[in-house]
Amino acid sequence: MSLQICTIKKIPIKLHFTLIIVFFLISWTLATGFMPHYYPNLTNLQYWTMGIIGSIMLFVSILLHELSHSLLSIRYGIQVNQIILFIFGGISDIKDETKDFKKEFKIAIVGPLTSYALSGLFWLFFILVSYISDTQQNIENYLSFIEGILLYSSMVNLIIGSFNLIPAFPLDGGRILRAGLTKWKKDFDLATSIASKIGIAVSFGIIGLGFVAMVRGSFLSGFWLIIIGWFLNSGAQRYLDQNELSIRIKGIKLKEIMNRNFVAVKPDLKLSELIKDYFNVYWKSAFPVIKNDNQIIGMITTNDVSKIGEREIKDKKVVDVMIPVSELIVMSQDKEVNDALKELFRKGMSRIFIIDKQSQLIGLVSKSDILNLAQERQEFLQSSKKNWRM
Repeated sequence: MSLQICTIKKIPIKLHFTLIIVFFLISWTLATGFMPHYYPNLTNLQYWTMGIIGSIMLFVSILLHELSHSLLSIRYGIQVNQIILFIFGGISDIKDETKDFKKEFKIAIVGPLTSYALSGLFWLFFILVSYISDTQQNIENYLSFIEGILLYSSMVNLIIGSFNLIPAFPLDGGRILRAGLTKWKKDFDLATSIASKIGIAVSFGIIGLGFVAMVRGSFLSGFWLIIIGWFLNSGAQRYLDQNELSIRIKGIKLKEIMNRNFVAVKPDLKLSELIKDYFNVYWKSAFPVIKNDNQIIGMITTNDVSKIGEREIKDKKVVDVMIPVSELIVMSQDKEVNDALKELFRKGMSRIFIIDKQSQLIGLVSKSDILNLAQERQEFLQSSKKNWRM
């Protein structure tokens, strides 16, 4: 669950609900630990204000870090769908990854460079305010308030930049590593596989450090190291799995696996008839909605209908509750299965609607169709290797 707060350069900026938790946790940590340690003798109100502003500066810094990735991606002609800020930082949702190692390196490195530049800028302001504070004793407390925020902002940007250079997906360091491997190996898929495995190894190292820290008494630090290691491990493992899956289905077109025998419904069909003549007969959870010329205009699902009350079901039609075509995945039959799978994962959907040159619906491909294809190819490869050894 995420909430869109604004749009920058046509890029939706969203906040994930986990930020609520981490915002209060960071504010509390700054107000009760960091600020009193560096700036004693201030009031509790000042400490909590510094903590809240410091938390806001953290998320602004993360946003600027991710925005630098996104703006450079757009400059290279790569579509950016959104930026989401969540408990572990932020992520730029980029539609297609570039296989040009030079572009990938530049897109990846610009994030840490932006964080380092912000760190240096905040540090210069911190030095300036500190100098004024030393010469203007009568406003020392007010300047200490500003100093604390600037000091934390400088430190946290230094940490963001350095942390993102760790060579593990989905961090920038993992992408920089892949760019180097792509240049060396001349194979993007092989580079992705190697970089992902290195990322998994690094994540286990961080988890191990977390356990060591907990044994030595630093429970909180160890706990966070384990959580961060787990996050990196799941990200790297996901990249590895998707890459291996992508290799198995490489080069296959949607027209080769699409299901041409599908059942569609008309938009003026009553929901009561939809339930009686379609859901209860075909036992399918969704049906495409088409016009008389077979052009797809939407999809109706059991979830959509279940939200409607019994009285409304008698009066409403499919067109009243269907998901519009703009929210579906619609592709040409000549598109590769790999591209379709990426869209399914990105949008979290389970089926793709295939159209011809006249935009008429000619077939369906489900996520299970693609996964079954990949499984069959994997079994074939394993069987072939075994037989060839014999």
